[in-house]
Amino acid sequence: MNALTRMDFFFRLPVLLIFILFNLACTSIKVYVPRTLPDPHLIQENWDEMRSLAEDPSENWKSENLEIEYSGEDPKRFVFFDDVFTGWTGWGRDYENLYGPLTKLLAKEFKDNKDEYFGKTKILIRKFKLESVDHCTYNSVNVEFEADVLSNGTSWHYDFKDGIESRVTDCMAVLATLPVLTGWIIYLPYIGHRGNREDQLNQIGRVAMIDFFEEWKKHNPRMTDKKGRTK
Repeated sequence: MNALTRMDFFFRLPVLLIFILFNLACTSIKVYVPRTLPDPHLIQENWDEMRSLAEDPSENWKSENLEIEYSGEDPKRFVFFDDVFTGWTGWGRDYENLYGPLTKLLAKEFKDNKDEYFGKTKILIRKFKLESVDHCTYNSVNVEFEADVLSNGTSWHYDFKDGIESRVTDCMAVLATLPVLTGWIIYLPYIGHRGNREDQLNQIGRVAMIDFFEEWKKHNPRMTDKKGRTK
């Protein structure tokens, strides 16, 4: 190993270590039900409320017209994250959601928007699986949401599956780093276009939440009078 090769090696090694530590420390899952607020001044208040929801012991988020059962829920395991690094070490496989578990997110949406979700509802969640699985050459982000719902006397089954496949993987990041970082000239714009794995998890988790509430509205249409006004 000549002097130039040694210098190249010692340059790349810290870069790889920083990359691994950055990915390990910065994983942040932020799944919630997005809403357009009527007043811009409410944005900060809404974010503060969302951040405190996960640790709120008061149960103010509960609604008297909503009952949710999810026997398999573990707030510490909102997302399963599997990549090359976690596969080797076993660290960082499960992550909690910054804004709280699924049951709290559903309950908050029902309580905050009573005009849209009227009457009584019971939700029995059969499955909620949000995961990112790294296959080295490609990465799969998947969500599965299954539940039995009884709303205003109507019983229906909800089953949602979706996924995103991309080249945002640890192997691709290492390959981009090896040629003295020149690979990032191509790889960074790609990540900017597709989003990193956290972005994809957050996006697809929100999509599942939105789809569930849209499905609820389809099964519970508002009654209107002859002039089209809500009764």
